[in-house]
Amino acid sequence: MPRYEDRLLKLVVMSDIHLLPPGRIQRGLDTRARFETAMADLDRCHGDADLCVFAGDIADAAEPEAYRLFDAIRAQSAVPQRVMLGNHDDRAVYVPLARDPMLDPDGFVQGVVDLKGHRILMLDSSERGGSRLCDARLGWAAARLDEARTAGLKVIVLLHHNPCALQMPVDTYRLDQPDRLLSVLRASGAEILLVLAGHCHIATAGSWGGYPCATINGNQHRVEPYLRGRTGQQACYSDPAQFAVVLSDGLNCVLHFHNYVEQSTEMDPAHFPYKWNQRFEEVP
Repeated sequence: MPRYEDRLLKLVVMSDIHLLPPGRIQRGLDTRARFETAMADLDRCHGDADLCVFAGDIADAAEPEAYRLFDAIRAQSAVPQRVMLGNHDDRAVYVPLARDPMLDPDGFVQGVVDLKGHRILMLDSSERGGSRLCDARLGWAAARLDEARTAGLKVIVLLHHNPCALQMPVDTYRLDQPDRLLSVLRASGAEILLVLAGHCHIATAGSWGGYPCATINGNQHRVEPYLRGRTGQQACYSDPAQFAVVLSDGLNCVLHFHNYVEQSTEMDPAHFPYKWNQRFEEVP
């Protein structure tokens, strides 16, 4: 029988890369250097990942040089990869430049990957300056979910725009008409373990329509929780920059927030000698 670790799905999701053409920075942050750090951490810590998905806002302003830079940096990793788009991206600019773009029959940048009893469903909610899941995209998603249900595959849904209301101003430009997607998910009868998005530059976890739902900070700045009742300036921070690491055996599905840029100080390991070569739960 294969080892438990070999049966365990490991999925890495990065979002909101916001690359600019070489030599340019914005808001005092070098997103190129940060993304290079993210990819170095991917290989160093998660080189055994089954898949790495880039969940949109690859470029900050959909410039060809930024997409070329993105492909050059990610090409250095051997981890299998898929690329999605966000509202800062432009499908018409990205697709002709992309290395092996993920496309559905209608030309949208969406697809599926089946791994270890799971279906990774990657949706194209990209609309320049906004978001949209049109009838064609939703119909494609419904068909892929039906296939997953028939095959007994557990589903992890990835999209750029957060469908769940975070009770923050970002909700004014979250996924447009999220109830339409929710209806498709419910009608499918598929077993959906997680819905994961980027876009909002904040790490959150909760539920949406009964489905576990989470968001991640991404590669650019993160924002503070600016909740209903607040006034004044919402604070933005340079770190942590993070990506998601999803581990699932089909029953247990967990999301870890991997911070690859942060200013926290690591404590002296001598304070925690019992954390050296710790044992993991043994799973038959």
